[in-house]
Amino acid sequence: MNDFEPFHSAVNRIPVLRDEAQALAEDGKLPEDLFAAGQAPGHDYLAPERLSGSIDLEMIVRTPLVFGQQTTAHEGSKERHFIDLPLDGSGGLIVPPTMIKGMISRVYETFTCSRFRVFGDTHDREGQRSPKSRHSDRLTYRGDPASALQLVPLRLEKKNPDGGFTAALLQGDTMVTTDYRENGITYPTMRAASLQAGMQGHAKLCLQGGLKRLERMTPHLREIRCHMTLCLHGYHSKGARYAYWQVTHIRDNSGKFIEVFRIDDSVTTIEDMDDVTGYVYRSTAEGDSPSNLFPRKHDERVFFDVSRGGPERVKVTENVLDDYRIMVDSYIAYREEEERLNIPLKKRHRPNRATAEARTGKETTVDLKEGDLAYAVVDQNRDGSHVVRQLLPVMIGRRAYQVSPRRLAEAQHILPVSRRDDATAADRLFGYVVPEAEDGAKGGNVASRGRLTFGAVDTSQAKISRKEKILSPLLQPKTTSARRFLTDSRGRTPTNKNGGPLARGEYFAPGQFLGAAAYPVHRTIVERKGLDDSGFPKRAQDDAVLAGQKQDNIGVRLTARSWVRIGSKFRCRVSFSNLSGDELTALIWVLTPKNLVPSRERNDNPQKVGFLQMGLGKPFGLGALEVRIADGGLRVIRGEELGAAYEDLSGCLGESESQVEASEYSFAEEVEAELARRPWVQALQRTAFGYTDGKEVRYMSLDENKTNNQTDFKTGRPKDHRGFSPRDLHGNDSHRCTQIPSDKK
Repeated sequence: MNDFEPFHSAVNRIPVLRDEAQALAEDGKLPEDLFAAGQAPGHDYLAPERLSGSIDLEMIVRTPLVFGQQTTAHEGSKERHFIDLPLDGSGGLIVPPTMIKGMISRVYETFTCSRFRVFGDTHDREGQRSPKSRHSDRLTYRGDPASALQLVPLRLEKKNPDGGFTAALLQGDTMVTTDYRENGITYPTMRAASLQAGMQGHAKLCLQGGLKRLERMTPHLREIRCHMTLCLHGYHSKGARYAYWQVTHIRDNSGKFIEVFRIDDSVTTIEDMDDVTGYVYRSTAEGDSPSNLFPRKHDERVFFDVSRGGPERVKVTENVLDDYRIMVDSYIAYREEEERLNIPLKKRHRPNRATAEARTGKETTVDLKEGDLAYAVVDQNRDGSHVVRQLLPVMIGRRAYQVSPRRLAEAQHILPVSRRDDATAADRLFGYVVPEAEDGAKGGNVASRGRLTFGAVDTSQAKISRKEKILSPLLQPKTTSARRFLTDSRGRTPTNKNGGPLARGEYFAPGQFLGAAAYPVHRTIVERKGLDDSGFPKRAQDDAVLAGQKQDNIGVRLTARSWVRIGSKFRCRVSFSNLSGDELTALIWVLTPKNLVPSRERNDNPQKVGFLQMGLGKPFGLGALEVRIADGGLRVIRGEELGAAYEDLSGCLGESESQVEASEYSFAEEVEAELARRPWVQALQRTAFGYTDGKEVRYMSLDENKTNNQTDFKTGRPKDHRGFSPRDLHGNDSHRCTQIPSDKK
């Protein structure tokens, strides 16, 4: 067994342990001004003990910087997307001060373990939620074969006044006979029978009139009567893994059972069952072929139940129906993303029946009705009855996680501020707007203006390149990639009770925490390695794998027609007012590059520094800036002195401050030591500094992803040495890379 090349994940997470930070503040171990919630000071007075002044920043571009206006142009039949740096009339670079503010506020938010200042569902102009950011909805993931065997076919029978349904569980013969056993081996029996949909499969189509007649006899939802045979899957080749019923005869309109399929001699058959009533379930869209959904699909299904007392009746609640809509919407969103990326039609995923029926033109309607069929995830009550937890349109398809990102964030107390008393350090320093203020709310219960002002950015020492670079597809962080973004309550990678990796369906569960997206700095680029002749990273121009396909299509890539070269310098003045000593100290801390170096990497070497990040392409190593306070660039005045200057007209903010050394504003040793132990601070430092082992920082490849996602067929749990998450950015192993064992000999 060979291994894939070791690497560091280009996308990771920084723990957000808000409750832990507040508890440490309450115990006096961390400053309350930084880690406890509270009101932001007003702008109508100067507190005597608070500080005002300004900071001159120097910023050096250490990896190429890409940002600006994005445009689209058509070149023949092809659509291309471009990005250009904003320039003034004389060709000089324009860097909006808001970009500097955003860069610093993100790292300040992380350092102070503040709540997310941007989060939640976004709305369009008509007030509808954007499908790209439905944080209130439970996210979905692709299920595995083991979970498919546990699904129970279901038929909706009657719409109830409460909006739900009464339904019948169609459990095949599993309530009458046990799973087939042979030589001490149990073969789980699938509840739905297989109805071969054409020539491909384990049986020969022998119906006179062929496939067209078969389709007329077995349309979607039709009640049929049939004979079927119990078969073992893969017995002669790989060893049987499960048993399934195969439809062989169907009764025609004259009441005669006609042989439709003759099972191949290579298939091991066990027994027959005659004259079974069932319902045809075709998950393939009308007019499409099952093999188009995925190449090895050659069967549709017949849902049936031969229980002596008839099928068990269950309730399907309106909440379950809502979750079904979420599931179908996730399929639709996935296909819309493929359309947006201009993936060639032959490479796109085909819509299943539920998706095709829900999407008519630009309208999306996901409404189940009486007589519809679906697969159900059920739990068993103590009395043996069942309760429906989820409905699914296909067996091996998408499933919903247990809770939504918003539910996790709410339990974690990191949703954006909703009232003035709950403002965090980042809220109080940089300002906030309450996302959904209550009717009649005023003042800080609606918004608060920040106490930092960012002046114009001097870019006179910027070096601009106009050599076009076709960038690798710029992927947005997808919350559905659960392993990248979730931690446990201590900020570590979530594991099961035995310390092993979680199964896919165990993510987004109560008690887990959302992490803040992090893009570790690429030190190889900082050290000017892996660059092309123009000084641009080669890796940032590679084709990438997206939606399961290698993306060499120019329509899914962004072309930078201009970009900022390594070594460019910017300057900016930041004015501040009414800051506490701790608030100013924290601001100076994040603007001191040596503080952004992990303790194990320092070795008393003052030349080592960490970086802040800005612009596009962070996962590819772009946009790393060395940001520091310029020599003599810190000027401070106490509120008492500034107030007196205003009172006697002897000075004002911007004129009366005294120049001080940044070292005068530092944390006490015990506070510095406590901060150094905190997981979020360690993770921030590792992100800002990167890795020194020379291994690549990159996305997982398609082959690595397939290997890493392999699960045991019977249990659904990750196979040995599979199910890896990105390594924690904090702790003793934070510098180590990931290595996935391959299946190649």
